[in-house]
Amino acid sequence: MLRDDGLPCDPQTDLDWLDWVAAGETRNWCRNDLLLDWLAEFPTIHGFLRDDQLPGYDETFDLGRFLMRQGRAFEKAVLAELAQRWQLVRITHRPDEARALSAAIATHEAMEAGVPIIAGGVLRDPQLRMFGVVDLLVRSDVLGQLCPAAFVGDPLELAAIGLSHGRHYRVVDVKFKTLDLLKLGGLSTSPSDLDTLAQAWVYNEALGRMQGYTPPASYVAGRAWKQGDERGDRCWDRLARVPHDTIVRGRDTDLRDVVQQAAAWIRRVRTEGAEWRVLPRPSVPELWPNMKADGGGPWHDAKAQIATALADLTLLPRVNAVHRARAHEAGVTRWDDPRTSAELLGVGNEREAAIVDAVLAVNRPGGESVRPARMVVASQV
Repeated sequence: MLRDDGLPCDPQTDLDWLDWVAAGETRNWCRNDLLLDWLAEFPTIHGFLRDDQLPGYDETFDLGRFLMRQGRAFEKAVLAELAQRWQLVRITHRPDEARALSAAIATHEAMEAGVPIIAGGVLRDPQLRMFGVVDLLVRSDVLGQLCPAAFVGDPLELAAIGLSHGRHYRVVDVKFKTLDLLKLGGLSTSPSDLDTLAQAWVYNEALGRMQGYTPPASYVAGRAWKQGDERGDRCWDRLARVPHDTIVRGRDTDLRDVVQQAAAWIRRVRTEGAEWRVLPRPSVPELWPNMKADGGGPWHDAKAQIATALADLTLLPRVNAVHRARAHEAGVTRWDDPRTSAELLGVGNEREAAIVDAVLAVNRPGGESVRPARMVVASQV
């Protein structure tokens, strides 16, 4: 596979692969939860344990693993249904095959052969040095039958110059989630959805290099969907459309830049992170824990320990990473600093500011144990 300058880019050794970033590794950058990448990259250096290594761990109560199992089961059901209607070829069966050049070649060969649906295909982008295993590559005419609305405003029959059969392929990422669709059929660019958009973008960009045509959009199929007052529980009724030129509100940039920033962060963690420390104070600003970020992967307990030790400001209600950054600029890094207040944090909403200040007051030395001291109800409980 060739870069834009015509030179080959085929990673062979572990050192080569240090420069390559998987599509899914953009997740924590998108969610503003960068500490998790460092914890995962250097598990024996920082001294914290994953949740599943803690005494008393019970997989029965591990929501993350449960959702992963449900996700695999949902994807399996989707593939089984598709295989009843069209020829479906599966390229990979194990996570470690994502790095195999043979799997990427097999994916391209299946595309050249015009296979209607390719599952678990391996895509590589030698220019961005990114790769991944895409859930589905669906031939354009087949996707048009599955979900005609997917091609509104797009050329259905446009051929890809890298393929000889007069069709092209589109990315469909399968997610075990209810899609909250916007008016135009897309997903929001908030942190809760941005990682899904970024992953689909990486696949679409790599697909474009392989088939000689970058589709204007990729897609996400969910277990259900909602759009305004409408609801549905069949994934092919409505797909979430991910325009390749999506602008990310709140970050003043587009998806391409977000993906490249995320990849640069992962490479930096790998090359510099062994020297970083999170306690007694993070040696780089990215290691401050964001307690408002969803999830935590397998590091919920470690993240909570770090946040408690740092008295991190995002432990406060209504305080996010943006508020924290403002406080850091003023020289305040802990919630138990006497200078901490809603005003200093920049919490502008009057009601939310009152909540922040009340919580701070209760938790300071001499603060009331319970507030309010007396409650009156209109009816007997």
